[in-house]
Amino acid sequence: MKLESLQKAGGVSVILGALFLAAYSVLFTLVLPVNEVRHDITAAVMSPGWTWIALVAFIGVIFMIFGLAAVYSRMFEGAGITGFIGFLVVELAYILQACKVTWEICLYPVISSNQVFAPLLRDRIIQLSPLVGMFRTAASASIFIGIILFCFALVRSKEFPKIGGILVFAGALIYGFGPMLSVVIAIGGIVILSIGFFLIGLRLMCPVETTAVPR
Repeated sequence: MKLESLQKAGGVSVILGALFLAAYSVLFTLVLPVNEVRHDITAAVMSPGWTWIALVAFIGVIFMIFGLAAVYSRMFEGAGITGFIGFLVVELAYILQACKVTWEICLYPVISSNQVFAPLLRDRIIQLSPLVGMFRTAASASIFIGIILFCFALVRSKEFPKIGGILVFAGALIYGFGPMLSVVIAIGGIVILSIGFFLIGLRLMCPVETTAVPR
């Protein structure tokens, strides 16, 4: 398969990933008891929609992992060491996010449905565990660092519209710090990030000779 064909497939993957993540953010807000998540996450986990909504997020993340590789393949010649490091770190970030979502799909419902183990989530015993804390810190740091470096390369690149990189950066920033203020704000960050990636995916689907963006 030609590189151009792989890049077009990657563009489709980025768009689908963006749509799935945006759908996840909307469904999470509308279907689940968002106001209770910060106080008792088991109430949300036991909601009928929890598993399939988390599955939507997982599919979106998987699409993004492949799509980001295609995005980098289009701009790697001018991305430099900053873009390369950003690509590696942001891919790691999405892999860690995929790991985290598998907990939410496979483990959280089992824990929440058992009266003996439910306090592990309800009383934040798991979340306060040192090893889990290290994992969550690594996941957040990789998103923050990876997105900054990768978006810097995107904005500098002539292959993609600057607005796409700016929206991805802004969305990731809001998503990263949003949980400190409100779950809804964090979800809004995902929507903004998804719009940015949607624009990037559209550009990636265009032939190479037409992708140069006027500066």
